[in-house]
Amino acid sequence: MAVNKISGVLYSSVAKVSGKTTAQLSKMGGQTLSASDPGAATASRWVVVHDDRDVSYISNADAVAANDNWTTYDAFQGGSSPNPSAGVDHIHIAYGKDGSGDPLWVSTWASDNPELAYHDDPTTGPWTGVNKQSDGSNLSLRRFAVLWGNDVWVAVGKMNNSNRVIFRSTDGSSWDHVDVSGVSGITNEGIYTIASNGNGTWWFAQNNRIYQSTDNAQNWSLLHTITATSGKIRSMAYTNNTLIVGVANTGELFAAASSDLTDWSSATTINNHAGTCFDQQTRIAAANGRVVVVGSQHKSTFNVSGKTITMDENGVDFSGDNTSHGTLSSISTDGSTWLATCFTGDTFVSTDDGATFTRIADNVGGLDILDSAPDVYLPL
Repeated sequence: MAVNKISGVLYSSVAKVSGKTTAQLSKMGGQTLSASDPGAATASRWVVVHDDRDVSYISNADAVAANDNWTTYDAFQGGSSPNPSAGVDHIHIAYGKDGSGDPLWVSTWASDNPELAYHDDPTTGPWTGVNKQSDGSNLSLRRFAVLWGNDVWVAVGKMNNSNRVIFRSTDGSSWDHVDVSGVSGITNEGIYTIASNGNGTWWFAQNNRIYQSTDNAQNWSLLHTITATSGKIRSMAYTNNTLIVGVANTGELFAAASSDLTDWSSATTINNHAGTCFDQQTRIAAANGRVVVVGSQHKSTFNVSGKTITMDENGVDFSGDNTSHGTLSSISTDGSTWLATCFTGDTFVSTDDGATFTRIADNVGGLDILDSAPDVYLPL
């Protein structure tokens, strides 16, 4: 468990402790401090991915100040095969490390070839597409979500009779299938969501079933079935030693302490944007026990600690912050700043845990924004 606050103040906001800067400290009271932990640090850059292969980025300083200094480019201009055609859209983006421990970004595509792309520098192209396993055989089918944790990348997505697999990588560039066809309950239904505690334990969900790996996503087993819902889990997040799952269409939210993932809360139902707030991994972000969910024209904000869910705002109009905007598409956080995006390319920033948002820019890149991520390592 990393220390995220000192005397109630966010670690990222503390200048010195006993005369030492936080950069000079690694532990306090035997606990890892968040800046030296791979799960918490203030972002230096935010990246959003669009339709039509485009990527945009902005510095953290400009984002926090709501300065419209976004830069947009075609992720594959000047690149070589395999790459998606010009009209193919992104689905998801994540930040992590390559096999040498250096920063890496990985994106997923609305394409079955290539399914993934990676790059070490999101400020310029071209990105490198991936459509083969490390042995040269084909990767199978598009990925709906990708995540890095504990020096491993995992991507989940479409399934069929021949390919009931997830993708796994230790460097973000070379990927292989992990066959989950023999795991209890697995069907051909797509997997839309993935989460990790950052220490080698991973989860994904299919329908209302939650699956777990405790060996860095190499082997999987059925952990728990949430019988209290008839819906399908398509969003997950991990924070404050708590796993959160969101059910598409019904807007139901469940939480459990990581110490006992067979003992779940009763359902908390999101109002007004129940049909969209959990339909995709991009709609949820969490840090330090705080969770923000977006979808349609609304947001919901709440805190979690084990089975306890404390709702602040349940399906309130995002325009209540005196903003006009398109349909909300994604939310991401570095633990102190939250970035919300819209399909119309509008971007907004919050520095008060999602209570209020300030517009950064309208129609960034002149394209839809589909997802966003800061350059920090999850979970927070």
